[in-house]
Amino acid sequence: MKTQKVKISFSSYSDADFETKAGHIFASMTGNPAFGTPIPTLAEVQASIAKYSTDLVAAATLDRTAVAEKNKSRKQLELLLGQLGMYVMYIANGDAAILTSSGYTLAKEPASRFITNPGNVTIANGITSGQMRVSVKTVDGASVYSFEISEVEPVAGTEWQSTTSSKAKFTFKNLQPGKRYWIRVAAIGTGEQIAYSPVASQFAQ
Repeated sequence: MKTQKVKISFSSYSDADFETKAGHIFASMTGNPAFGTPIPTLAEVQASIAKYSTDLVAAATLDRTAVAEKNKSRKQLELLLGQLGMYVMYIANGDAAILTSSGYTLAKEPASRFITNPGNVTIANGITSGQMRVSVKTVDGASVYSFEISEVEPVAGTEWQSTTSSKAKFTFKNLQPGKRYWIRVAAIGTGEQIAYSPVASQFAQ
C-alpha cells in the first residue's frame, strides 16, 4: 500500500481561495500537538500570509506593479506551504488522521487499473490488394496496442510479427493475396500489464 500524502501544489486555487486555504492550514497547525517544531516556522508562514493578503488587496486595482508584487508574494507563500507540507508528511508518516489535522488536503491515490483483453478482432480487406484492416475495441488503461500476425496456424512457441500502435486499429500491408493469415491483438498498459485478444484469421485478397 502506498503511503498517504497531502497535496502541496496550490496552482489550481484562485487567488482568494488560496488565501483562504493558507489561513486554514496556519490555523490548523497552530497549537497542533502533532507538529511541535514546524519547518518552516509558523511565524514565517504567518508573515507570508499577511504579506500576500496585503498585496492581494492592492492588486485589486489592476495596477501592473501591484499585480506583479501579488504574484511574487503568492509564489513565496506557495513555496513555504510546500515546504511545510513536506514536514507534515514526514511527521505523519502516512497517518491519515494526523495529515488531515494539518489543514492540508489529502492527495487521492490513483485507482489501480487492470487491463482487460480487447475482445474479438475485426478484420476487413483494405482498399488495395494485400491489405488487411484490423481493429479491436478500445481498452481502458491501455497505452499501446500490439498487432501481431503469423503466416502459419499458431501453436505454442509461434513467433509473431508485431507492430505497436497508440490506436486500436491498424492496417497490415504487402500481404500475399490468397494466403491465410492469423492475427491477434494485445492491449498493453502500465506496469507491464498485457492482455491478448482471441486469435482470428482471414485470407488476404
